Amino acid sequence: MRILNWNTWKAAPGSRNGRFGKVNAIVQGFDADIVCLTEAHPETLPSGGQTITSRPGNRGWQAEGGPRKVVLWSRSGWTDVDNFGSAAMPRGRFVRATTILDEAEWTIIGVCIPWRDYPKVAPKAERTMVLWEGACRYLDALREDVLPALNKRERTILLGDFNLQIPPVGYPRAGSAVDQKRQAALAGWLIPTSGIQRHFIDHVAMSTDLRVECLRFISKFAPDGQQHSDHNGVCIDLAPV
Repeated sequence: MRILNWNTWKAAPGSRNGRFGKVNAIVQGFDADIVCLTEAHPETLPSGGQTITSRPGNRGWQAEGGPRKVVLWSRSGWTDVDNFGSAAMPRGRFVRATTILDEAEWTIIGVCIPWRDYPKVAPKAERTMVLWEGACRYLDALREDVLPALNKRERTILLGDFNLQIPPVGYPRAGSAVDQKRQAALAGWLIPTSGIQRHFIDHVAMSTDLRVECLRFISKFAPDGQQHSDHNGVCIDLAPV
């Protein structure tokens, strides 16, 4: 399986600077089986296959036809789609589904963990939260509600915008509450994107029955210096152990 994971910085169809077309060409060019885009318009995904998205979220993520926090695409289509996750999660930042590749079922979980300053843009009822509290709530919901509900942890991939350095290099602080909650939520998972790029935050976690055959990063800058995104992305080829 080849998977691509990238925050596309809301690159919008019809944008005058041509950024959408260039981002779309990069996504298409990797010829992935599974694509997870965060802060993305569904139109960014390849043709064919099937696209699913997280629910509309707060503030600028509510309009129909607009960007979504998480967009998943599979070459083979999806079944068993869940874009709710848990009532304890900040809304509009989750989608999970099953796809079949090479006659095997794969579980794919797309996430967009709230960033440090989420309380500044959260719904009114959540604006009393302190910094990193949105991420802490999300990670607690993953650990307590979402991941235990999986029937098994084989051929399972959890990916998206973690908004966290792994291991932390100041964002967040090492040993902080959110760092501890991330470690607790993902204990037992392999995270091949950890420790490779100093400020990388769009991670891939996977079950221990998988191994990495090839890992390539996607730069947020074009060779001419034009900025495609405010995040670097990654494309990983996986195979069963």
